[in-house]
Amino acid sequence: MDRRTLLLGTLALPLTLPLARAVVRPARAEIDEMTLQVAHIYDPGNLWYEATQRYLDAVTKATGGKVKFNVAASGTTGTWQESIEALPLGTNDIVIQSVGTLDRYDPLPGIEAFPYLIRDLDHFKKVYYGPIGGELYGDIEKKTGFKIVGAGYRGARKLSANRKVVTLDDLKGLKLRVPPLKMYKRTWELLGASPVPMPFLEVFTALQQGVIDGQENPLEVIESKKLDEVQKYVMATDHVIGAMTFIFDSKRFASFPPELQKILQEEGEKAMLWATAEMVKQEDSYRQKLKARGMEFVKPDLPAFRKAVAPIKDEFPELKSWVERVQAA
Repeated sequence: MDRRTLLLGTLALPLTLPLARAVVRPARAEIDEMTLQVAHIYDPGNLWYEATQRYLDAVTKATGGKVKFNVAASGTTGTWQESIEALPLGTNDIVIQSVGTLDRYDPLPGIEAFPYLIRDLDHFKKVYYGPIGGELYGDIEKKTGFKIVGAGYRGARKLSANRKVVTLDDLKGLKLRVPPLKMYKRTWELLGASPVPMPFLEVFTALQQGVIDGQENPLEVIESKKLDEVQKYVMATDHVIGAMTFIFDSKRFASFPPELQKILQEEGEKAMLWATAEMVKQEDSYRQKLKARGMEFVKPDLPAFRKAVAPIKDEFPELKSWVERVQAA
C-alpha cells in the first residue's frame, strides 16, 4: 500500500474516532536540513496565499536555507478539514486557516466565529495582539493539541445572495452555505435562514446550480472567487470579524529545535501582521471591484440581527468567561 492510499484511507475514517498523533522525536539543539509540508485552499494572487509564501520565504532565509517547504495550494490535497486532520498524522506540517476551524476538536476555538463579538479593527487588534490573545491561543493549544501562530485580520463577513436581504423575514427559507462549524450553523439558524454546511471548494458550483441560494464570507473571498458571477447582492451583515492563523500539530512543533520554534513563531506573527495591514488597504478595493462587476451592496437591519443571535451566549456556556473577557477588551 503506497503512502497516498494509506493517507486517503485514514482520512476516510469517521470524524468521531480519535485521531492518532504522529510519532515525533524530542527537540534537537541544532536545526537540521528539512522540508516541511504546507497545505491551504488559496489560489495565487489571494492575500492568504501571498501571506503564506511570505512566511515560508522568511523562515527559509532565517534558517540559512536549512528549512524548505513543499506547498499544496488551492486545495490540491483536499479540503481544509482534511488538511488539518493530516497535521497529527505527520502528512502536513503547517496549514493556514481561521482559528474557528479547530472547533471540531474543542468548543473554545469557536469563539473566533462568535457573532458580533469583535466590534471592529481596533477591537480585533486589542484582542489578538494583546495579552488576551496570547492566553487564548495557549488555552486553545491545551484543549485541542494544535499550536496556532499569528492572527490575520480577514475583514467582516458579509452575506451574498441572489435575494436582497434587509430584514430577518427576508432570510426565511434562504439555503445558505456555511462552513462546517457549529458556531456558524447555529448563528444562521437563529437568524432564520436554512444553513447548509459545505466545503468551500463546492460553493461556486452549488450556487451556479441553485443547490444553495447564498453564502457568507469576507469581501476578499467573494471577490477573489468571482462569486459575482453567481450572486447579485452583498449584505453588510458584518456578523463575524475573524482571524486567520498558521496551524501546527502541537507535539510536532515542540519537537523542532528551540531556535526553529522561535523563528516559526516570530516570522508567523510578522506575516500575519503584514496580511492585516494589506487587508485594511485592500478591503475598499474589493468592494469597488464587486460594484463594478454589477453587485449591489445592501445595508440590513443590524440591530435586529444582533438581537436575534443574542441567545447564542446561553447555548455555549463553556465560552462565557472568554466571551466576557473579549467583550471587555
